[in-house]
Amino acid sequence: MDDELVSPDGHKLIGSAAGAAMAAAGIAAYEHDYAGDRLRWSPNAGEVLDLPDYEVPLSMRALHRLIGPQAETLRLAATPPAALSADRIGPDYRLVYDLMPRGGKPQGIRVEESGSWYGPDGQPALGARGTVRVLPRGTEMAAPVRLYGPDRRLDRDELLQTLDDRLKLLEADGGSAVFLIIAVLDIGRINANFGYEAGDRVIDAAGQRILRRMRQGDVFGSFSGHKFGAILNDCDEHALIIAAERFREAVRGEPIDCDGAAVRADIAFGAVMLPQHALSGAMAANRAEEALGDARRDADRHLSLYEPSAARDALRRRNVEIAEAIQRGLAEERFVLAYQPIASADDRSILSYEALSRLVLPSGEVVSGGPYVEAAEKLGLIRRLDMRALTLVMADLQASASLRLSVNVSPETLADPAWLSMLVAGARRDSDALRRLTIEITETAALSRLDDLRHMVATVRDIGCRIAIDDFGSGHTSLRMLRDIKPDWLKIDGAFIRDIGRDADAVVFVRALTTLAGHFGIRTVAEFVQDEASAVLLAELGISAFQGKLIGEPRLRAGPGATVLDGLDGEGWLRGPLDVAPA
Repeated sequence: MDDELVSPDGHKLIGSAAGAAMAAAGIAAYEHDYAGDRLRWSPNAGEVLDLPDYEVPLSMRALHRLIGPQAETLRLAATPPAALSADRIGPDYRLVYDLMPRGGKPQGIRVEESGSWYGPDGQPALGARGTVRVLPRGTEMAAPVRLYGPDRRLDRDELLQTLDDRLKLLEADGGSAVFLIIAVLDIGRINANFGYEAGDRVIDAAGQRILRRMRQGDVFGSFSGHKFGAILNDCDEHALIIAAERFREAVRGEPIDCDGAAVRADIAFGAVMLPQHALSGAMAANRAEEALGDARRDADRHLSLYEPSAARDALRRRNVEIAEAIQRGLAEERFVLAYQPIASADDRSILSYEALSRLVLPSGEVVSGGPYVEAAEKLGLIRRLDMRALTLVMADLQASASLRLSVNVSPETLADPAWLSMLVAGARRDSDALRRLTIEITETAALSRLDDLRHMVATVRDIGCRIAIDDFGSGHTSLRMLRDIKPDWLKIDGAFIRDIGRDADAVVFVRALTTLAGHFGIRTVAEFVQDEASAVLLAELGISAFQGKLIGEPRLRAGPGATVLDGLDGEGWLRGPLDVAPA
């Protein structure tokens, strides 16, 4: 019994070894008997709630007095249904409220409560059992959430919090569950062929269809973009297969009407068994994402269940090492820039330079930042890298009045108000410098985040910056995207340029792109231009500018703390004229 949470009168509230862990984590357990309005608490309740033992409420009426006049409204989500469902498994509600003991004055104690009803199936609830914990100071007040109900769709934060709560209950009381990530497939193709409103409609309709096929007591919510998350209670591998087929049939069964267009949708699943293969909501989400990636790599496979793997564990450890290297590199300002020239196709004069990330290792060796950028996108660190690059670029633009630069922005950063705020602040300090900056966005980012892109384009154009679409041709090329965004430059993906002298298909493709761009008044850059013969052919095809080995390899910007005029190893880092032609 030492590891259990037991009320002072000997009533067991939480069984198994989870009791000690919950107490150590500052979590108190309670049981509310509706018939007598009696509240039983674990012995640590006073300590958790910062109350003397004699002030710990022994009835819901007493707890309401501690919450204040809004108690009835705040606790509506904890009101049970008329009858409990046989397949309903908690938690059923989550509440956040402030305690106001000692004369009704707020004490700065914000409490999160999570609970589940209990009682016989098909009958009214006899009571509720749950836990409380005090939230850190400054935590924003969250709306009460009733997790029970046939039409409840949670947002991402609610979903992950519910997942954490469910894992605690599984550890405490046993049982099994599954966490699913469900991805709506081919949204890029739907956006390109039918428009972005159709893509949004398909995602929403798929979510509604899945939700209608959920068992009562299971949990469903939005995860990100075109992905949903679901917690399937009392679920083993066999039940998972049946549930996934039920959800997929609901989505695929009938086409989705998108303003008269009948669009068929499909979904794929990544799943992880709980609690066997996840200790937290974040771990469950990561492992379900890994499984989803496996499912999507195989066109004939729509469901993948996470399985422990030595190779995957090694990759995960490598990701941790890379994340630490990125964070140390940022903290020690060892991420620097290399600048590669972009030249006019007409006279080869330098128009501008593209800023490319490099990492200076502790040994002094300089390595390409590309692998770190890719890892940062997967590990959630890309915004910090983008902010670092923008800081360096803005400093160099202000230091050299004739310099023109471009810098890449990741899809995640597009939606980050802090990045846009930095850009706006830079314009206020030196508006001329920002007029010499081009923001590069990959084509796939432009297609997947059009709403963010529209907002950003309007903002950066107000500042005076230009827009370039990078790696054009690598994704689902969209006529509508060009028409709506009208970038200043299209940078054609190097895969079509590298061997253009020997690839007739690439010639046809590049000619079509230059014609399309010219129709909208957009200039084109060919990336990876390796030799003079390719340059001559590209000029004939209508390309406006070249970037690649023929024009110049990337050259390092000076190291941390240096200015635009400093050299590296005694050499100038930018060759060619800095009094460039207008871009």
